[in-house]
Amino acid sequence: MKKLIVLLAALFVPLAALPAFAAQVRVFVSDMNAIGVPNKDEMKTTLQTLLAARLNSEKIIAVGSAAEADAVVTGTYIVLGKVFSMDAMARTTGGKTLTRVYIQGDSKDELIPAVGKLAEKLTAELDKVYSGGQPIVPAPAAQAALPAPAAPLVAPKSDFIKSEQVRPAPDSEFIKPKETEQGGAGGWLSKRLAGAANLMSLGTTLPDGSREVFLAEERRLAYYRQGRDMKLVTETEFRNTEKILSLDTIAGSKGLEIYVTLVRGDELASQVWQVQGDKLVKLAEELPYYFRAFSPAGGTKKLYAQAIGRETDFYGDVFEATRSGKEITLKNPIKMPRFGNIYTFNQFRDQDGKILTVVINPDGYLIVYDQEQKELWRGNDKFGGSELYFQREDTGATYRMSGDKLRWIFMNMRIQVTAAGTILVGKNEGFWVLGNARSYKKGSVYCFAWNGSSLEEKWHTRDTQNYMPDYYFDDARNELWILQTVQRSGITTRGASSLAIKKAE
Repeated sequence: MKKLIVLLAALFVPLAALPAFAAQVRVFVSDMNAIGVPNKDEMKTTLQTLLAARLNSEKIIAVGSAAEADAVVTGTYIVLGKVFSMDAMARTTGGKTLTRVYIQGDSKDELIPAVGKLAEKLTAELDKVYSGGQPIVPAPAAQAALPAPAAPLVAPKSDFIKSEQVRPAPDSEFIKPKETEQGGAGGWLSKRLAGAANLMSLGTTLPDGSREVFLAEERRLAYYRQGRDMKLVTETEFRNTEKILSLDTIAGSKGLEIYVTLVRGDELASQVWQVQGDKLVKLAEELPYYFRAFSPAGGTKKLYAQAIGRETDFYGDVFEATRSGKEITLKNPIKMPRFGNIYTFNQFRDQDGKILTVVINPDGYLIVYDQEQKELWRGNDKFGGSELYFQREDTGATYRMSGDKLRWIFMNMRIQVTAAGTILVGKNEGFWVLGNARSYKKGSVYCFAWNGSSLEEKWHTRDTQNYMPDYYFDDARNELWILQTVQRSGITTRGASSLAIKKAE
């Protein structure tokens, strides 16, 4: 009997030592873009379903979410006349590119066979990657099923997660939020606020210690005072033909000025407001500029402006702006690198004091440029993500390819640079982000520092439980303000928001 046990043990040892890459590769088919076809949204879903079904094999298993996956696949389907091209890219969940394959066809009748061939190519390439000695890292769901260590470390109390703070899960069948485990992480949280606000800007601190807070929905500007709670003082509504794209505050010659960037049709019709007593008073209107008040390279806060073009959504340089009545004077132009506009760029200084520019491109990747606007570095992870957009009539090359008469321009979250030179950027993630259909469900803020060759993460906040349309870091107080959408607006409701303040360490 003992000999039999020893023999069985000897047989099982080699099996236990088999490498992890012998298992099936878990693949999640994510975004599938479609260009030059009618009913784009329907086609995207169809392509996603077809490719996922045809990837299932002895070596690949298609899973239902990125959280379960070893690799995430995105793709693009382009139709030019009768000819089409379809490509797919596979990345790790961390953003590292694994492989890219494509296939072409002469007519739409070849689409379904082409998807099958594309799946075969992708399977072969992934098999090469994972059978070449690279073990499959267990997905988070699989990791959760592993036995926890006997003496788990206590999670940090902070809302800011530093890159080195990696802790195993608690040894329990019931997993509580970390804030509950530690009895709360501090900070301040408002009550439910009427209206699904897209934008936030802070004003002055009043003699009683309360803060002026301005929130903007698509067509409404609200003025609050934040003390123990948020008190609505007054609000104003705009026309149904207008939409608020940006909300900024800056000290003027006669008090705080509120710059509201408005779009009306294909043109900008921005306005300037001011608080006088408990009222919002308009100082100027019909201004043909995008406005933004911020601190480039963490310096003095200034007002900047950029024009809109007939064929381009953001035209020319970004200028420092001053206002006198209804007249705007522009000076000190800042030339924009590729993908840069007034809302997608900021500047910081490297260790030698040179000014570098950081931009978030339309796909959500961070890019750093030198003083000659040459690309120095490009990140692998996506950031940004906003549901706020405006539309303009499209008669150019994009229209000829897509067939859409209106072009969608999304207002990505802004990049902020602190006085210490760190770079802050928001990140929203969602359950429906396909083409122009966006619905985010959680957000966080990331802090980076330039190490001479790349942006290195210093910390990030815990995920919010809702979409995060805007954030602001108060450098003077070392506070992070986070705006959340707790209920989206609809036909019969304005929705609702909440505001949180976290003290940075």
